[in-house]
Order: sequence, then C-alpha cells, then structure tokens
Amino acid sequence: MNGCVWDKLAAKYDRLWVQKYSLGPTRTKVASLLSERFGGRGFALLDAGCATGQLLHEIKKRQEGVLLFGIDRSGEMIGRAKEREPQANLFCADLGSRDLTSYISENSLDAITCCHSFPYYRNKKAVLASLKKVLKDDGVMIFAQASINNMYDRLVMAAVEKTAEPAEYLSRKDFRRLAEAEFSILSEFAVKERFYMPSICGFVMVKRP
Repeated sequence: MNGCVWDKLAAKYDRLWVQKYSLGPTRTKVASLLSERFGGRGFALLDAGCATGQLLHEIKKRQEGVLLFGIDRSGEMIGRAKEREPQANLFCADLGSRDLTSYISENSLDAITCCHSFPYYRNKKAVLASLKKVLKDDGVMIFAQASINNMYDRLVMAAVEKTAEPAEYLSRKDFRRLAEAEFSILSEFAVKERFYMPSICGFVMVKRP
C-alpha cells in the first residue's frame, strides 16, 4: 500500500460528503466515550490513521492535558494534521508494515483510537499486535469502522470503495473473532446518523494479558 490515493484526497478530505453523516458523527461518539472514561484527567492518546487530525483536534478541544500522537501513511494528510495540531506527535508511516515501537514506547499509551482506517490495512493481525504493544495494561482501545453485515451494506460499500482504494470491511462477527485474539471487548456501539447509511460498528476494548 502507499499513500498516493490519500495524498490526492487530503486537500478536500475535510469537505467530503461522508464527513457529515459518517466520519463526523463517529468522531463525536469516540470523543464522548473518551471524555466519559478519563473525565478531567490527562491521558496519552494515539489516533491510528489520523488523516488530517480532525479527531485529535476534537479531543484537544474537549479536554486539556492530553498528549496526542497520530500516525498515517499519507504525507499530505500528516502535513494538514500538523497545521491543525502543531503540538501533536505525528508520524507518516504505514501501520500495517511498521512496528509502532519505532515511534512510541511500549506500554505508554492510555488510549488508542482507530476510526474508519482499519478496513484499509491488509495485515490486520499485525496492526492489532503492534497497537497492543504500545497500550498500557489498563489502557483502552476504541475502534469504529464501516462494516458489512447485510446485502445493503455490501452494495453501499462497493460504491464507496471506488472513491478510495480496495478495503476489507469486516462484519461485526468477523471483527470480534479477529480482535479477541489480542483484546477483550468491553462494549459495542453503532453510529447511524441517517437511515440510509451503511453499518458503522464500534468496539471498546482492553488488551488481554
């Protein structure tokens, strides 16, 4: 994989139609879950597949004292994220092929988020294993992504896929099966801003010993 498609999308990413009914509502939900968990406490957070830094910015607005990290394989996306959050620690790298400990110390993060980027990683097991290494034993991981659970989901996501690159949109069941090798799933949630939107499934997880 390379960042070419996403480099081209970077300039208009914040204005894409999916921001209103998919990406934006997902960020709001994930930021709310983090606020509930950490309250007024500061914490260290990594956003995996951070794109232009929208979620990092949302979290920073809600709470002070947050140490922000972001990683994305698109250099253009990372450049825009740096403009949005200049104090964040941002890395341009392919999470699917580079161990995160090259950038972040093991067992150092209180939270990891991954919103809508997981379907694009080919080696999903390696991504989960790498994220587990840098998460604290009492840390939390929140994943949210489009998910194919029925024929309608399949049709819509086939159309969406043509605007970016090939992806594997796991069903809820398949995501659980994959993630539970490394993590325990504490809870699940759904994001459904409009009835015609495909399934967007979320998972709140902690790492297994």
